Amino acid sequence: MAGILLRRLAFGFIAIFASASLAFVLAWHAPGGPAVGLAGEYGAPGYLEEVAARYGLDRPAFEVWLGWMGRLLRGDLGHSWREQASVAALILERLPLTLSLTLAAAALAALAGTLIGLAASASERRWPVAALSALHAVPGYVVAQALVLVFALGLGLLPVQGIADSRAPAAGGLAWGLERLRYLALPIVALTLHQLCFVGLLVRAGLIAEMRQPYVVAAEARGLSRAAARWRHALPNAWLPVATLTAMRLGSLVGGALVIEVAFALPGLGRLAVSAAMARDHPVVIGTVVAACGMAWAANLLADAAAPWLDPRLRPAGR
Repeated sequence: MAGILLRRLAFGFIAIFASASLAFVLAWHAPGGPAVGLAGEYGAPGYLEEVAARYGLDRPAFEVWLGWMGRLLRGDLGHSWREQASVAALILERLPLTLSLTLAAAALAALAGTLIGLAASASERRWPVAALSALHAVPGYVVAQALVLVFALGLGLLPVQGIADSRAPAAGGLAWGLERLRYLALPIVALTLHQLCFVGLLVRAGLIAEMRQPYVVAAEARGLSRAAARWRHALPNAWLPVATLTAMRLGSLVGGALVIEVAFALPGLGRLAVSAAMARDHPVVIGTVVAACGMAWAANLLADAAAPWLDPRLRPAGR
């Protein structure tokens, strides 16, 4: 197990630096050159060259890349050209929202998906699988737009976008928390649906397989009802691989959260990345790429570490 985690650790560092390098290449070759984000597109003649020289962007691309990667190795993500602030500070300011959105969606998907899979396993007909598979195939941004049209614009029950003021939670107490939840309800549901269908399909398939096992048949022969046998005996064993795979999909939830943040104008990492890209704020773009890759990698690393604990069948012999 230690060897697997070490390999994951090494692969994660390689993936992060490769992603950061790709972001650097795309930013460097953007129309107008890398200094346009600093000087603007309509600066005075010679001003673009002056700004490029001031920030060292007139040097060869490989030399600039080495400097950026060297600072990244030291944990320095640089400074925002637009905000004149530390990129790390900008990311840390928005990271809690992205993390809370991701973790809330993961928890809701695990709970609701398990209940849906439990209900769907009572029948071996194909329509539950077809319905869950169809919903699973719908992209998150389409779900987001549908939720906005129905619950925000149509019924007027929930806000369309944005979020309650996050700087004064103590002043509002419970009222502030409920108001904040109103703003996050639609984004969480939009992010949850894809993962929920995945969990529901896995739980249903696992329960149907477990209900055919001899220990369940024996429990029913002793007088236990089929529903009780499904809940008390089959579900715990069917849920072990589900828990493992759900943990492993946390990384994909991070990517989904970035898209949902943009759709609902939430001030998280996704919106920060998009606004930085539009303003050609290259240090922030590269920093958000590093942060997103780091979060996905950390989620996968934690999933690998937790897998043997969640599923005893994955533990080495004798453990």
